Amino acid sequence: MTVNRILSADDGSFKDPSGRVYRACREAGEQRIIRGLNQTAAAAMEKLLAEPFFQELVGGGHIVKTSLFSAEDPDARRVMEEGWSNAVEHEIVDFVTWPYEWPFSMLKDAALLQLRLLEASVLNGWILKDATPFNIQWNGSRPVFIDVPSFVPWEGGEYWQGYRQFCSTFLTPLLLTAHLGVPFQPLLRSRLEGIPPEEAVKYFYGLRRFKRGVLSHIWFPAKAESQMRRREGAQQSRGRGRRQTKTMLLSLLDSLNRLVARLSYGPASSDWARYSETHSYEGDFERKKDFVERHISARRPDLTWDLGANTGMFSRIAAQRSRMVVAVDSDQDAVELLYREVRGGGPKNVIPLVMDLANLSPGQGWAGRERAAFDRRTGPDMVLCLALVHHMRVSANIPLPLFIGWLRSLKATIILEFVRRGDEMFQKLLENKRENYTDYSAENFEAEVSRHFSISDRLKLKDGKREIFLLEPV
Repeated sequence: MTVNRILSADDGSFKDPSGRVYRACREAGEQRIIRGLNQTAAAAMEKLLAEPFFQELVGGGHIVKTSLFSAEDPDARRVMEEGWSNAVEHEIVDFVTWPYEWPFSMLKDAALLQLRLLEASVLNGWILKDATPFNIQWNGSRPVFIDVPSFVPWEGGEYWQGYRQFCSTFLTPLLLTAHLGVPFQPLLRSRLEGIPPEEAVKYFYGLRRFKRGVLSHIWFPAKAESQMRRREGAQQSRGRGRRQTKTMLLSLLDSLNRLVARLSYGPASSDWARYSETHSYEGDFERKKDFVERHISARRPDLTWDLGANTGMFSRIAAQRSRMVVAVDSDQDAVELLYREVRGGGPKNVIPLVMDLANLSPGQGWAGRERAAFDRRTGPDMVLCLALVHHMRVSANIPLPLFIGWLRSLKATIILEFVRRGDEMFQKLLENKRENYTDYSAENFEAEVSRHFSISDRLKLKDGKREIFLLEPV
């Protein structure tokens, strides 16, 4: 029986002329990630895949598993019909994320991986031609490098062209948060190419310039670029003709590695970061946990989203019965604590992300499609939406019909907790508000839910001040 295949080019892989990423989908739901390569890149790839250092890094989970296609493979033939000389297949990552959604320690670990791969490459006669966090994704809490064609043979003395990109997209954001407490996520979201030295130096004025790493990697480069810009054609010649011996490059990488490793960020002791200690459920909290665990266990979803995850108490419950959990919260301190836990010994199938749910990561880059919007990537099978609706209505001013309608667009089973007006947390949100949000009521909520979902189960909590629902899309 012939199986129909749909081949589509990835919207974010067009910038490298040496290749293009495609997604091959079959009727049965099977997907493959295939990369077409030009003749030069294909020859380099064949040599790279045979390198012992590369095989060791792949075996350790640091680089995505990659294999050359057989010429008889029908998907490979279709990619080569697009004009490529050869093709490789990559293992599919769990869920695509962008660096402006990562907490501090995720970006730090990604930076350390980038430096580790570059050092191993140089020691073995290769180099990474670029250095952007978009080349790194996550298998649960582990970073994995996905842009394998970035490995190219290194010509002795060749200057590392990716240094400025590494500083703009990795190092400078980390320095801003570690030294000044400035969240890097909004900056990286608005600048996909990172924060250039001449922009970054504006944050490190006066004595701030003497903080660790700032003079070498921000202040002096900013001055140099300012001078170069005054010279005709300087930007076009930047980096050309510069030489860098292996010893010099390895020394720079060692210095960067030590600098990044020493950077730290201490989460504040906010109420949300201490949610497990400050929640107001008392004995009903165990009933809430049992409700969530029972329904996730019955369905065993492939992908679960925990929206408004705080420090991930329910993400950890979902992780026991889901293949993968994406935990989202706007409190970067809570998400930072969750990442440290899953990295240090907690469930490995949780990806924590920093994101304002009233301002989801949009489609960005060329035509708004190069970096896919959060809700336009892999869709969830189940969504946890616990004690979130009242925040969306009162704090973010999003009407119930809009929020419930958006949940329905996910085409997933929803576990949703509704906080009634008499709950003390709802009353707290109303403090200093002129609007009373009279449309926010249990009656209006259930009427709106009934338009999009069937209620399969429900449980009252806190003497009826809250109620948790299991919702199935209709």
